[in-house]
Amino acid sequence: MKSLGYKIQYKGNTRRYLVNDRWVTRRNVPEYRKAQKEVDYKYLNSERGKIMEVITGIFGRPYSNNNRVKWIPELEKKDVWLIVMNHIARMKEKFPGSNGRLCFFCKKPWTYIRRPSNGTGRKQQVINTNFSMDRLDCEQTYKKGNIVCCCFACNDRKGSSTPKDWRVYIEAEKELKRINEME
Repeated sequence: MKSLGYKIQYKGNTRRYLVNDRWVTRRNVPEYRKAQKEVDYKYLNSERGKIMEVITGIFGRPYSNNNRVKWIPELEKKDVWLIVMNHIARMKEKFPGSNGRLCFFCKKPWTYIRRPSNGTGRKQQVINTNFSMDRLDCEQTYKKGNIVCCCFACNDRKGSSTPKDWRVYIEAEKELKRINEME
């Protein structure tokens, strides 16, 4: 921003602006905050912005409440980014004519939509078609061979179920089918 129209004061390397009789840094100047909010909104609605938001969430702070375990990734962020790009390449190969941005589970395209904040401080409503990442086996951490790219809806549906659970469900389904055929 060129000139914000406020008096400027320098303290060391920090520039401060006189806003409503208070000296504040640039990030606390209303015009700058509004402009920064627009830039952030555009970035987080972009492919790179949304993917980086999801990856950063994997590497976030450990949970301190709800007795939830925070899985510490066995990879670096660049390795997770590579997993996403390889997933896209595989899906392009598997589904020619698509852009490769398809859910691992349902094979439907994912999105990168972020609703604007309503200013209440409440969490934004989730978009089920948005890009997400999941651990295939919830009893293992984020590591190579256990991370899949999917849509939020499939990630949410899968929840904390494990491959062992899936085998049990499939066996139960077969058993129910046998019982119904005998009746």
